[in-house]
Amino acid sequence: MKYKNNLLHRLTEYEKDGLVPFHMPGHKRNGEKTPDINPYGIDITEIDGFDDLNHPDGVINDAMERAALVFGSRKTYFLVNGATSGILTSITSICHNGGKLLLAANSHKSAFNAAYINKLEPVYVFPDESEVIHAKDVEKALAENDDIKCVFITSPTYTGVVSDIRAIADVTHSHGAVLVVDEAHGAHMMFNDIFPESALTQGADIVIHGMHKTLPSLTQTALLHVGENCFVAKDREEVCSDEKDTVYLEDEIEKCLSIFTSSSPSYILMGAIDYCMDYLECDGEAEFKIYADNLREVYNKLDNLKNFRVLPYSKNRDASKIVICTNPEKTGVSGKMLYDYFRKECGLQPEMSMPEYVIMMTSVWDKKEDLDKLAESVLKPDEKLSVSSYTYKNEDNITNNKPDETTILTHNTDTMKLKGKTANHLIYVYPPGVPIVLPGRTINEEDIKKIEDYINKGYKVYGLNI
Repeated sequence: MKYKNNLLHRLTEYEKDGLVPFHMPGHKRNGEKTPDINPYGIDITEIDGFDDLNHPDGVINDAMERAALVFGSRKTYFLVNGATSGILTSITSICHNGGKLLLAANSHKSAFNAAYINKLEPVYVFPDESEVIHAKDVEKALAENDDIKCVFITSPTYTGVVSDIRAIADVTHSHGAVLVVDEAHGAHMMFNDIFPESALTQGADIVIHGMHKTLPSLTQTALLHVGENCFVAKDREEVCSDEKDTVYLEDEIEKCLSIFTSSSPSYILMGAIDYCMDYLECDGEAEFKIYADNLREVYNKLDNLKNFRVLPYSKNRDASKIVICTNPEKTGVSGKMLYDYFRKECGLQPEMSMPEYVIMMTSVWDKKEDLDKLAESVLKPDEKLSVSSYTYKNEDNITNNKPDETTILTHNTDTMKLKGKTANHLIYVYPPGVPIVLPGRTINEEDIKKIEDYINKGYKVYGLNI
């Protein structure tokens, strides 16, 4: 390659490094299973015979109809601007004229952006300590705000926690509202019963899937589904009660998609979605069974850790997310330390870390030997951990990596200026993009302490420029 310091060069060098990807995208850079295709050779525009994503009536429309059959939806739309465009489209299609939006406080930042651009008043429903949104809290919020048109819930969360969507759907529909579920991290849940039940089969009206997160598809590919028994789409009932503002959900979705979708959508990305549909139709059932068996084996190996803890999977938590809790108050080991250990000593690239845990994202395209290596890489430091120390034993070559006092002082000085101010946008750690401080909230000392804690542990906090 002629140019050595550009992004493409760095990407090709990274491919050679051999780090095992326990992160997105779900194809896991598994060249053995991907088609041997030159991306430049198939990168086209809307020429004859290849349809138009913004006005599909040919091969793209056929591909979307097949995707609807694979997922069991009433209608499915291809997204090439990621799940973010699906979230923006969904909320805008229902609440584009202002009003209120019932919004789970642990939602992705794109949902807050949708509220902002549509001048919506968010009414927040808060998760419990385990990240679950409860139907009773949705019921209470809707009873107190009878003009809410849309309820927006994230399930599963970034750590794989699932709320009772069926109960939330019943409550939402009883108040005449539309339920949108951000299931970006749950596109795989339809394909084996080791995973929780998908929102698509529990009565959600609109469900957004991030294909690339947990399925073998390229980054930025996603799907927007209208549920088979969609509350407002089944009989083309009106979304808005005002007779002068008759709006049909699917019509509005398609109108909003044309706003939030590029006018030059990538055929490479659409082809990747269609290839994934092929895979799910032809090989999905058999390969997901193997994948589920491999996951069970990993969880069994990590069932009796001495110092760390792996969150168990259940009907309420997704098995594909292996979340390793470090119990830092007891062990002195932060999530960041374990993250660095996996990368530097084990050749594993985690998805992300937080102060108390590390997330290892798996997919159906993970190799068994890589999953075995993951289990071994957790067992070794768990066994040799020196609980009385704030680091691992020297033989494991892990240091605390604490920031120096100058760095801490600088952050403290900056963040104290925020006290008493009203946040006009999100303050959040990314990933996952879930807020520390919600828009409209007055920032207090507890918020500042939390922000400083993230900063001093090496995490990037966004939105501090208030």
